[in-house]
Amino acid sequence: MKKIYYLIATAVMALTFASCEDVPSPYGEPTNPNATVNAEPAGTGSVDDPFNVAAAIAKCKEVGSTESSSKYYVKGYAASAATADAQYGNVSFYMTDSQDGKGKKFYAFQAAGPDGQKLTEGYTINVGDEVIVYGPIYNYNGSTPETAGKGAAWVVSVNGSKPGEGGGETPAGEAKGSGTQADPYNATAANAYIKTLAADVESDKDIYIKGKLVKYANNGEFSTQYGNASFYLSDDGTEGSEQFYVFRALYLGNKKYTEGETPKVGDEIVICGKVVNYKGNTPETAANKSYIYSLNGQTAGGDEPTPSGDAKGSGTQADPFNVAAAVAKCKEAGETATEDIFYVKGIVNAEYTVDSYKNATLVLVDTEGASETFTAFRVKGADGQNLKEGYKIPKGATVLVSGKLVNYKGNTPETAQNTGTLISVNGQAPELDNGSSSGGGDEPTPGGGDAVTSLTNGDFESWTDGLPTGWKSASTASSATLEQSTDAHGGSYAVIVKGDEGSNKRLASQEITLAAGDYTFSFWVKPTSTEVSQVRPGYVPVADGKAGSYAYGDYATLADGWQQVSYSFTLSAETTVCLVVMNPKKSSYSSAKDVIIDDATLTKK
Repeated sequence: MKKIYYLIATAVMALTFASCEDVPSPYGEPTNPNATVNAEPAGTGSVDDPFNVAAAIAKCKEVGSTESSSKYYVKGYAASAATADAQYGNVSFYMTDSQDGKGKKFYAFQAAGPDGQKLTEGYTINVGDEVIVYGPIYNYNGSTPETAGKGAAWVVSVNGSKPGEGGGETPAGEAKGSGTQADPYNATAANAYIKTLAADVESDKDIYIKGKLVKYANNGEFSTQYGNASFYLSDDGTEGSEQFYVFRALYLGNKKYTEGETPKVGDEIVICGKVVNYKGNTPETAANKSYIYSLNGQTAGGDEPTPSGDAKGSGTQADPFNVAAAVAKCKEAGETATEDIFYVKGIVNAEYTVDSYKNATLVLVDTEGASETFTAFRVKGADGQNLKEGYKIPKGATVLVSGKLVNYKGNTPETAQNTGTLISVNGQAPELDNGSSSGGGDEPTPGGGDAVTSLTNGDFESWTDGLPTGWKSASTASSATLEQSTDAHGGSYAVIVKGDEGSNKRLASQEITLAAGDYTFSFWVKPTSTEVSQVRPGYVPVADGKAGSYAYGDYATLADGWQQVSYSFTLSAETTVCLVVMNPKKSSYSSAKDVIIDDATLTKK
């Protein structure tokens, strides 16, 4: 119909102009190729036959306000200019079917470069450029036809060329490194590794990445407000090499930046932490889960966290998850809590005192200083009983919790709200609001009574510098050579107490100040040899750093397998003591062979 009207108008114009000999007659269609038109829908949305803007708009209205499951190609002219920034590397602009930018518009929202890669900072699309975009589409809020955002759509071509051709995008370099502390990835290898991960799923281990600082994102440096920074690394510190994006990394020692000088362009940095393929198209470090391991070759000494260990356990009470396994299960479950109850065992990374809400929120790790954490969220006693206000759970205590598991907001592995139970602390049931304990515990409590929670690391899961945390006296009470053992009674580790044929050797706890009262010291022990071997439990008072007279229980002769040994004693006044396990020298009744100790507890009657 439009063509009929146009032919009639043309004929009228021709007759009119024919009466004026000095006015030339028109030839064919109008001479302005950019005249504004609302084109008819055309195209199938395929790579060979893209939608025009009119067809894309029609398809969006058909799809509705939920993003399409299919991806489509859309071709048109840019009706607004857009420039890619450093942080996100995408662009947003309007498209029309007319090169003059007029007519119905389709919105290319937060579109990345080809194959989902970030566009180089400063890359610009100008008004009138012919553009093809590709991705899911929908009618946002029922009123705005557009592509799905956050890099889900791509700019395939601009004026017939791939974005970045001719130097706009940095070509990939040679991948180097294995991602370990000893052999970090370079930027190229890090990007390649992360692209193998599923979208938005963090790596299950800490990754090391080495490069030189190219620039900070958003013209910022390390922030004293947030204690982190986002920046780019490349092999040579220039934008001419492939870059890796470090997102919200903490400072040296895995601590928030507070003040002082910040890294400068060209500084050599090694990053350690979790990485993620954000939205499936942006390799980067996970927010606040990475830190500067070294800066120009300098580290923070002993402050670096211990890399996450292997996942262990099946999640039952008899074989609980360790933290690594619990985190993995949470990530598998996602933001919907599991239907089943699981048990998790770990070490408390900070002291906690139960407040008036009479529950506890505990952050657990597998070893002291480990970077991977699991949160026991608002856990109570058995059957939902309130914990006792003022009840203290010390840093380093080993706890067993249960509950449904969830990855809260996709970034916090924890027990689901109102499902968590605190089963035990250092093998003992927690104190309840009524003054009793909640029952249960890892092992039977010898002699009964309330747990003394000052016995640190009784399960020997936490180790520092080759020694079990909490088991080194400042006095001469600690005389044995100790080694870590994976032959554990419970959990992942136990301690080997080495024997000596010529002298008695002792495993001793750190100094503990105990009130007057009756106590029972218990532990599990296993021989490493078929020869006769013995241990002897006891304690020693310590004053001014000097050990006093040792008090021992009976010798315990060891048979095959694990057995529990207990020793009861009475203190008439408040006393600072070390608990000890003596491995006697060689004699007619002892072979002075190595023994394995695990799951030590101290209770007060």
